[in-house]
Amino acid sequence: MSRTSSQRRSAAAAVLAAGVALSIVACSNSAGGPGSDPDSPVVLEYWSWAPNIEAVVSIWNEANPDIQVEVNTSAGGAEITAKLLAANEAGNLPDLSNITYDNLPTLVVNGIADDVTDVMGDRQDATAAPAWNLTTFDGVNYAVPQGTSPQMLFYRTDVFADLGLEPPATWEEYADAARVIHENDPDTYLSTFPANDGSLFAALAQQAGAQWWSSDGEQWSVDIDGEASVKVADYWQGLVDEGVVATMKTNTPEWQAAVADGTLVSWLGAVWSPPLIAQNAPDTEGLWAAVEIPQWDPAAPAAGVMGGSGTVVTTQTEHPEQAREFALWLNTSQEAIAAYIENASIWPAALEGREIDALQSPPALLPDQADFYDLAARVDEYTVPVTWGPNVASGFDSFNNAMSDAVAAGSSFSGALTMVQENVVAEMTSLGYQVD
Repeated sequence: MSRTSSQRRSAAAAVLAAGVALSIVACSNSAGGPGSDPDSPVVLEYWSWAPNIEAVVSIWNEANPDIQVEVNTSAGGAEITAKLLAANEAGNLPDLSNITYDNLPTLVVNGIADDVTDVMGDRQDATAAPAWNLTTFDGVNYAVPQGTSPQMLFYRTDVFADLGLEPPATWEEYADAARVIHENDPDTYLSTFPANDGSLFAALAQQAGAQWWSSDGEQWSVDIDGEASVKVADYWQGLVDEGVVATMKTNTPEWQAAVADGTLVSWLGAVWSPPLIAQNAPDTEGLWAAVEIPQWDPAAPAAGVMGGSGTVVTTQTEHPEQAREFALWLNTSQEAIAAYIENASIWPAALEGREIDALQSPPALLPDQADFYDLAARVDEYTVPVTWGPNVASGFDSFNNAMSDAVAAGSSFSGALTMVQENVVAEMTSLGYQVD
């Protein structure tokens, strides 16, 4: 997954031309560099969007007076990759950064994510397979994985019980449940079609067998409107055309209200979903349960990738050894993982981290589901290997626009996928990638 330096400059220039703010770039990583007092501690700059990350890093700083870490949280997860590209062009990368798995290939091909095989190479058996697959390319580790994001279906147990419904194990049963729920109450829906959630749709397509991006050396293939993705699009178009699922956009005030008041009685989410549901619908705590997402073929279960993040050491750090040491501690030590779980919500990629006390009880949303984290571990085992492409963010933007337009116009969902395919291929070609 390599490109020439001129191609990398073209990609960075494109990001800059798009108007990327450089608020983070001004934060130099020069502290502790050449010419500084040799008796002073090494200071590493770390970019992250994780909530309360300072509380986690403070544990390291207290125990490591010779290697201090300064956290910069001014970039969110959705924008941090663009700002890393801009900082790379300007020569002002931080020492380390939190990244999402889907954007890691972009950082690799642009020469931002450094090789961390010396600290990760012998940890495959100690790392959840989905996270290992998403951070390792051609046998080289480019990030220390933080967590995984096994897909789950969350549903309102009270509504299902009142209607005599069992949680759906197949997509056929899911459609039948949607019909029963809406027929019983025309103002209630099993779910909403995620027209503005490219990440969720991609995961559903992956479950059906799709690989939107794949690479062979420098050669890329794009298959966003392939048979598996069209199968998923046609399935959801059928439910939308029947009127048995809603079409409101997720993560909007309308969607939040619908989850809270029972208009929507399930959510296709992941292991990280319970705190979000509890935040949006606090009065429903104790009324939810989680199951594996419905399957196309129960005899061959599969799940897609619903997010996840890790830590990269950048190629511009002046302290690569110390940066790798901190990245490994942050994502594999018991004390760091415990602090992460207390201050945020992760399902650790480091298998030993899953044994800590905080993960032996279910989330507050599902107090009676003692097997919640056993369920997460089981889904990890059949989550499909996924290759993300170098322009995932713009691909998801294209999906959100094309699919939202299709819903509004009542036009073909599979046709919207073809528009996304064409846009993604055109952009990759313009940036110098070899695309089949």
